[in-house]
Amino acid sequence: MNRPLVLAALMVVGSAASAAFGGTSAPAAASPQTASHQPDGALLDAFWARALEETYKSPAELVAQDQRERRKGYRYLKLSRGSKRSPNVALTFDDGPHPDFTPKLLDILKRHNVKATFFVVGKLAEQHPDLIRAESLAGHEVGNHTYHHANLTKIPVNEIAVEWQACQDVVKAATGETMRFCRPPGGDYDKDVILAATRLCLITVLWTDDPGDYANPGEKVIKSRVLRWVGNGAIILLHDGVQQTMNVLPQIIDTLQAKGMHFQTMSEMAAAQGLHL
Repeated sequence: MNRPLVLAALMVVGSAASAAFGGTSAPAAASPQTASHQPDGALLDAFWARALEETYKSPAELVAQDQRERRKGYRYLKLSRGSKRSPNVALTFDDGPHPDFTPKLLDILKRHNVKATFFVVGKLAEQHPDLIRAESLAGHEVGNHTYHHANLTKIPVNEIAVEWQACQDVVKAATGETMRFCRPPGGDYDKDVILAATRLCLITVLWTDDPGDYANPGEKVIKSRVLRWVGNGAIILLHDGVQQTMNVLPQIIDTLQAKGMHFQTMSEMAAAQGLHL
């Protein structure tokens, strides 16, 4: 993956910096900074190299982080799970859209009469706006997964909001709708990440169940990991663009429905929790 050019809306950099980032710019989404506050090209290069490394927090790590926040009295606007009192779960799909996978995924969900939430990457949504419209028109929720799929804790603080906003702008242009939910790549967030989202009227969504499908561990492994611990209020993390997930998804849905589970979008799950802006 090429390292992205720093968003033109944030930084004004020279041609040398543009070449270093592959010369590909992202959409403008914020007011320019003054030159005195601009980091140099080498520093930006280092930030993005770290930010584009793939890392994922486990459900246990997310729970531990939430507990630390609560002990410190922090109450962030986020949805970590749904209600434990009702047999509802949420299917969420990250990292799309993908022209070879998303239509097939939508077909599976349609055949099973299931609504899901798609956390989309802005630069991919910009390339395939028809797929974003298809997700929305089918009644699924579309959520924000940043423009570049960058680890937001590894980039300059003043670029965090730009990553959120750039993705907002792309999806708004494609669907005419404003996204209400976001998910930081890898589940990696801190105060700056979550407050930047909140200022944009975005509720941050995490997860309770992660089968690690992005690593292609095998269909049986994905299915067993999803079903082993899933319970009321579960938010299941899956990925658009993974063939093994596509192959086993019908079995996962059938098994959960046989257990009496109902599928919710993030809007439905948040409303049931009384969580809103």
